Amino acid sequence: MPTASSDRTQTLKVKVSGERPACHSVQRHAESQGGRGEKSEINGELTSGSVLESVHQASGIRGMEQLREDVTCSICLDVLSDPVSIECGHSFGRGCLSTHWSQISAQGHCCPECWAPCSGDRMIPNKRVKNLVEKITKPLQEETESQGPGAQPEPGRPVQLVHLDEEENLILDEEALSRCLEQGGVGDAPVCLVSIIGEQRRGKSFLLNYLLRRLRSPQDARDGSWMGREDEPLEGFEWRADEERVTKGVWAWSQSFWVPAKAGKVAVLLVDTEGSMDIESNKETSIKLSAFSMLLSSYQILNTGCRVKDPDLEYLEMFVQVAEVVGEAYGLEPIQHLDLLVRDWSSSRVLGAQGGEQHLRHVRQKLEAKSPCKHPKALEALKGNRSRCYLMPFPGERITMGSEGTLRDMGENFRESLRDYVTTLVSSASQHVQTDRHGEMLTGTQLAAKIKNLSDVMKKHHFGFSSPCQMAITFHNQRVVDSARTDHAVFLREKDGLSQRMVDCLKVDPSAMAEQFKEQRRSLLERCREEMREPEKETLLTALEAELAREANSFLETYRRCYQSHAINQRVMDRARTDHADFLREKHGLSQRMVDCLKVDPSAMAEQLVEQRRSLLERCREEMEEPEETLLMALKAELTKEAQTFLEKYRRCYERHAFNQRTMDSARQDHADFLKEKDDLSQHMFNCLMVTPSAMEKQFVEKCRSLLERCQKEMQEPKEALLTALEKELTREANGFLETYRKRFQCHLTILGQRLGQGLILLFAAKSSFSH
Repeated sequence: MPTASSDRTQTLKVKVSGERPACHSVQRHAESQGGRGEKSEINGELTSGSVLESVHQASGIRGMEQLREDVTCSICLDVLSDPVSIECGHSFGRGCLSTHWSQISAQGHCCPECWAPCSGDRMIPNKRVKNLVEKITKPLQEETESQGPGAQPEPGRPVQLVHLDEEENLILDEEALSRCLEQGGVGDAPVCLVSIIGEQRRGKSFLLNYLLRRLRSPQDARDGSWMGREDEPLEGFEWRADEERVTKGVWAWSQSFWVPAKAGKVAVLLVDTEGSMDIESNKETSIKLSAFSMLLSSYQILNTGCRVKDPDLEYLEMFVQVAEVVGEAYGLEPIQHLDLLVRDWSSSRVLGAQGGEQHLRHVRQKLEAKSPCKHPKALEALKGNRSRCYLMPFPGERITMGSEGTLRDMGENFRESLRDYVTTLVSSASQHVQTDRHGEMLTGTQLAAKIKNLSDVMKKHHFGFSSPCQMAITFHNQRVVDSARTDHAVFLREKDGLSQRMVDCLKVDPSAMAEQFKEQRRSLLERCREEMREPEKETLLTALEAELAREANSFLETYRRCYQSHAINQRVMDRARTDHADFLREKHGLSQRMVDCLKVDPSAMAEQLVEQRRSLLERCREEMEEPEETLLMALKAELTKEAQTFLEKYRRCYERHAFNQRTMDSARQDHADFLKEKDDLSQHMFNCLMVTPSAMEKQFVEKCRSLLERCQKEMQEPKEALLTALEKELTREANGFLETYRKRFQCHLTILGQRLGQGLILLFAAKSSFSH
């Protein structure tokens, strides 16, 4: 797997500025290197522009290696595997994120990079990033084959995982850790970590180098040929046959070795730890080294000389106490397997596992004989079925006096014991994979996350590892602080959700929100003060208070902008609602007037409402602050609903008006026909003189009454005003006709009188003539 550049290496050695979030993840190296494509994330997807442009510009494998950093998971520092995005927009490998969240499941979920609260079930597959990863990593895979199961392993080398700085602080090299546990297929595979600890200059590195030879040889090499040639110098981990200490800190072999297992293959990693019982090492350093060694071992070897002595048991007591504290903190078994490897044994002729069983029984009896037991934790560990003892004889003077570790320099008994021990260990390696407390296998990536988390805790608590008891207090305080951080993050997420909802946000002004955060912070700090233990209590509380205040201030600044934006948007939307209500009120008035209503049919009215709504929404879009489509859509839905309600009423009004109009028109027509009939009658003198004006008036009154009564029965409500208007109309028409009718009647009557007068004169004249 290609390594990163030197400046990135220095950055990744856990040199992190400021406080880490509760999830203790490794933050992504944010410095841009020359020639790299810039990366941006939108909704969890890499924008293809700048990165893909850099892909095309990159030359060969070297350019692809640089671009590989742009698709690196900030948890494992390896190329994203099965990339997923979370709500804040950041992307991670699915396995890394699941593992990370599983470690803090009781504390809620947050982004490992920006600490934003998020939902544990919202991991969205990111296909664009996955495609980009494939484009970038394919050339690298063709050039340098993976060291995964079934592949030919590359030559490894010892790499230092943990070293001490000038102030005696343990520094974790995260890039080296990633190379060992997260690359070459190890990140997704079960791992067996063979770790050796013990006093200095007792052949720990020597033993590991012969384990290297066995693991490099074919799996079926059981005849001892794997031990090499008689004159072959011993290579691998640095070692010397003198009094000077060689191993400092924690080292591991950079290459994992694959051994067969029932469910596939297991990656075996060899780990070497400096003599933790050295006089030069103080107790705090020993405790920290023991904590790292515990996480870096599923097969622990305690290397001791001549016999198991009281200092060995004292160290084992401390180691078990540390292992229990670390196991409780990270959900692991304190010790999965423990070998007491006694070197330079000379007290009896019985060697190997058989002699070891006898010696272990003797050690347990000595511990049990004293009351109270001086080393109860060590006794408990040695009585368990996960512990055994193995005796090795003196290797020979030539080995101890400056040999190159060749077979010909070894004593025959030592060679046989070495071959038996190494062969037995390697053959059982697949049965000692790292598991959690529930027996679930851990992958390299999952284990690396726990180790990085431990490094974070050590950096934050410089004085919390003076004893296993103090270490337990440190982890306890860290859990209390993490719990407070998580609760504050949940509170912040709740208020952030409120700020996104305009109605809810406007109920709480910024000053009231500030008071809520102040009260929440006071409550959390008070709870921490009650639960935390000395000695770092006040220091941690001060740092936590500053952190929570910083987060609150950052949120409140955003909240103020949200509140102001919501207030402006609310005014703009309220104005649109008012204008729409005025428009509806105007059209409602029109709908009550039959003449005006019948001029605008429902479809035309619907068009007017659509145009009004479009105009109001367009105005809102222009006037609102950062107009959100959700608000506009909600307003549109609201106005549309009001318009639909109005249109439903308008249609009923229109249909009622149309029906009433037809009924009234029918009455008018009947009244007109009646008037025409009477007008025709009035044209004939005889017919007209048969009906006096008063009689005609009665006919019209009766006709009007009859028509109005018919309308009263047929018309729909409201009708009184219409009937009154119709009555006036018909009465006006009748009065007009009756006025004419009276004149015609009078005229006919005059003419008739004149004609009757002429007839009487003629009759009188004729009668006079007759008389004469």
